[in-house]
Amino acid sequence: MIDLPALPTGPKYMHITPEMADLWLKHCNPASNRVMSDTVYERYAKAMSDGAWRTTHQGLAFDTSGMLLDGQHRLMGIKLSGVTVEMLVIPSCDAETFDVLDCGHRRQAAQLLKIPHRTVVAAAARIIGQMYKMWDPVTLFDGFYDTRATTSDILRAVAAWPELTALAPIAAATYRASGINQPTHLVVLAQAARTDHAGKIEDWANGLISGANMDSKDPRLVLRNRFFRDRVLLGTSGGRRTSYNLIAKAWNSWAQGKLLGTLKSLDGEGVIPVIGTDKFRP
Repeated sequence: MIDLPALPTGPKYMHITPEMADLWLKHCNPASNRVMSDTVYERYAKAMSDGAWRTTHQGLAFDTSGMLLDGQHRLMGIKLSGVTVEMLVIPSCDAETFDVLDCGHRRQAAQLLKIPHRTVVAAAARIIGQMYKMWDPVTLFDGFYDTRATTSDILRAVAAWPELTALAPIAAATYRASGINQPTHLVVLAQAARTDHAGKIEDWANGLISGANMDSKDPRLVLRNRFFRDRVLLGTSGGRRTSYNLIAKAWNSWAQGKLLGTLKSLDGEGVIPVIGTDKFRP
């Protein structure tokens, strides 16, 4: 049986040794915690080694079963530095507060997902969650992208749209081949996967990746060429909505078997629904 360091009965400043930090990290750090950033814990370790670390209200938080909710980077800093550090330890916290903790190093949804392409999936979730009114927007960019959606909102959107995770490799592959914006493309693909046109996604992706043996008016080639020409603009936050609309228009034409002469974004144009969806309803 592992002899773990005893937690206090209430909030208390304790001297945390490297050995205590190691035991808590090994046995009390749940898999659901975010992926650790080596840049962050190495910075903490250096500050501790140099004597520059200061004791504050930010410390360690454990849930009612003794599992670590917050502070893994600080514990790793102590372990690496080999220095004993005084730190506030708070036991018996409500695990549901985990999503909104912000202690030292801001906790982001992408760090909690622990899936391939997690940064792209989280960015796509900000878009699709707002489009389908899964939460009240905090700060909308161009009426389209919620720049300050909460971590719990983003995780909820990812759970509600498993297609984001499943189709992220396609968005990544087409980006590498043709520069098509990954999050906006992924949002279009996720919606398309819920329509009668889902079976066309594979051929759609193959054309975008290869760019070969296609009619000059094939929507895939037209979209590919547009991103090759304007990939810098369409890859910025300012071009996010335009990027989405161009991809949606090209997909809609492809799904319906139509050729596409030009691909434009019009001034004052709303967000384009994906063909086959009941407009923006989850």
